[in-house]
Amino acid sequence: MSSQAGFGCARRRARVLAAIEELDYRPNLVARSLAQGRSYVLALLLTDIANPFYAELSRDVENIAQEHGYRLLVCDTAYNVGAGREYLHDLAGRRVDGLLAMGGSLDSQGIRANGLQGPRIVLCNWEEDADFLRLARRGAMPPAVGLDFAYGGALAAHHLVEQGHRRIGVIVHGAGPGRINHISRLTGFRTALAAESVTLDDADVYYGDSTIESGYTAMTALLRTQRRPSGVFATNDLMAIGALNAAYDLGQRVPDDLAVVGFDNISMAAHVRPALTTVGVAPRALATEAMELLLRQVDGADRQGQRPYHLSLRPSLIVRRSSGGQSAPIRDPDGDGHKDDDGARPPVSGGA
Repeated sequence: MSSQAGFGCARRRARVLAAIEELDYRPNLVARSLAQGRSYVLALLLTDIANPFYAELSRDVENIAQEHGYRLLVCDTAYNVGAGREYLHDLAGRRVDGLLAMGGSLDSQGIRANGLQGPRIVLCNWEEDADFLRLARRGAMPPAVGLDFAYGGALAAHHLVEQGHRRIGVIVHGAGPGRINHISRLTGFRTALAAESVTLDDADVYYGDSTIESGYTAMTALLRTQRRPSGVFATNDLMAIGALNAAYDLGQRVPDDLAVVGFDNISMAAHVRPALTTVGVAPRALATEAMELLLRQVDGADRQGQRPYHLSLRPSLIVRRSSGGQSAPIRDPDGDGHKDDDGARPPVSGGA
């Protein structure tokens, strides 16, 4: 009901309001969106809601959306870019105002097919393959917020070398959507090792699929080789937690016999035992930057000349017990700090 004049006297207005309450009248939001040209609904397209990183990011994105008067639809593509294209077509039909698309949930072809009639799009943690970079240079891709994955990999490498490790293994997400961002972590890690005169052979790189189970399998294989490493970097925390479990089952003491470093800093990382050293950016920081870009797109604000369309956030190293740290503070270029407590319990046996 409009609060403007036109309902006559105050008595008539009071009767209308009483009838609304008695009948539990609810406005037709679809009709209102058609009339206003706005649905006040945003969507988040991601690859795996079971991964705690995406669950935590979804929470932060939804909180920011609600703060600005929007509802959020969360769509899980299960690492299937074809499903992402179908979601995009469906969301356009539902007239959502904007879409935040996580890396691996869509491809460049799907974005180009969105056209002018689809929702505004901002890319988050996007996979910057050759096709994306070519289109971005031409200004043909939406705004993007990402992480400097190579820098994060370098942080992990320098830390392991500083801890005295020279025989080092890696567990990396190796196939399908999401692979490019993980390979960037490996590239940064390998480059940093080379700068320290440490060689990472291909035989020391094992592949997983960003799950605890695949991390367990890869670590089991690593520890049964003749070139058994003293330090292991897993390119996400779930695989690192699986690696901790495998080390425990094979009688390896972490960090005395073996150091383990992950990537993402999911909330679970601080609560496994030993607590996991990891590289990451707080999901809230990533969500804030991406949502600011998206809301400006939706509101039609002209961002040219204000801030770049493609932002890259630098992650930090969070040192915990799994690499020999003693609940040390975050090594953070921005100066933030964090501490956590450690105990002596074995690692967890599963995850979200």
